[in-house]
Amino acid sequence: MTPPRVETAREADLGRFGELSDVERIVGNLHRAYAELDGAERGAPIDLVSALLDMVTYNGGRRLTCHA
Repeated sequence: MTPPRVETAREADLGRFGELSDVERIVGNLHRAYAELDGAERGAPIDLVSALLDMVTYNGGRRLTCHA
């Protein structure tokens, strides 16, 4: 089963931004957005392990290249 944030990222039309490097960052951004939509305070910590694992999944299991 694909994690919901990965599914959402795959369904998103990134338009011209889909050609940028580190496109897997969209998944990390979705983790932040979902946390805040679920009632977390703005900037509250998120589950980084889950976010990073979902980013790797979105990236086809390849090592992340994101340096942000």
